[in-house]
Amino acid sequence: MKRIFIINPVAGPRNPAEMLRPKIASAAETYRESVEILETTHKGHAREITEQYAASGEPVAVYACGGDGTFNEVVQAAVGKPWVMAGCVPCGSGNDFVRNFGGRDAFLDIKSQLDAQPCPVDTIRTEYGYSVAICAAGLDAKVAYGIPKFKRLPGCGGSMAYKLSIVEVFFGPLTSRLRIVLDGREQVGEYLMMAICNGRVYGGGYSAAPYAMMDDGLLDVVLVRPIPRLKIPGFLTRYREGLHLNRDGEIAPEFQPYMSFCRVRRVELESLGRHLLIVTLDGECAPRKVLHAEVCPKNLTILLPKGLAPDKMAVKKP
Repeated sequence: MKRIFIINPVAGPRNPAEMLRPKIASAAETYRESVEILETTHKGHAREITEQYAASGEPVAVYACGGDGTFNEVVQAAVGKPWVMAGCVPCGSGNDFVRNFGGRDAFLDIKSQLDAQPCPVDTIRTEYGYSVAICAAGLDAKVAYGIPKFKRLPGCGGSMAYKLSIVEVFFGPLTSRLRIVLDGREQVGEYLMMAICNGRVYGGGYSAAPYAMMDDGLLDVVLVRPIPRLKIPGFLTRYREGLHLNRDGEIAPEFQPYMSFCRVRRVELESLGRHLLIVTLDGECAPRKVLHAEVCPKNLTILLPKGLAPDKMAVKKP
């Protein structure tokens, strides 16, 4: 089977190729595997490369070496093609996908990656592409959308850009009037944010759906109604830790005035206000008027390092 490592040279603080090329070569020699190492040159290049190899119809393992954006590009070309297996070597700033399986360490071990096991998982299909982990809209998506603007300022790194984006969003309009349809059940109201979850983690470590599974054929949907501004920081702190839900899907008492939760197969979302809604698919943000999201059962094959697959996909917080 062909094994292709696609490295995004601008992912993270330094070119990951400097670290990965010798590790990949060494692991390949040990395992007597034939591998190819390619570097992307422009946005969308990882998808183009994956599509080229997928077109042959022959089994191929494609490892996205970069951030969540690089992995997302590979995913777009791999969905619906069981002969194309998508692996992730996390070298970006967020690396939320691997957080769903405990973190980066196992995924950065190239020998473990060459011994990885293929696992079919669900995806979220939208009119804008596929998401493996979470499609979110509202407050948190606004913050993510604003970060690149601040990163362009002199001396403004990732952490500072994130903080400045939070300040900008916090002092602007926080809620949106939305029409939401959940498996055919319609509701209209003001919402602070929402998360449509196939995985558990997004946004740099926020555990929106602490008990979501990537292979159960369902989407965990979290809806947050307006919250007094002074209560938002405390709310987000506990939301980040996944303390808003218990194992049975019941909302913790302190969150009940502001939050609802359900498991569905299809979600329709429409902004009824003057402004477009900021939507993020696995970290890729854009303003949208409408969003249609539905679960696609096991239409993507991912590669998980040995010891993580397949039982770890369904691991829940205690």
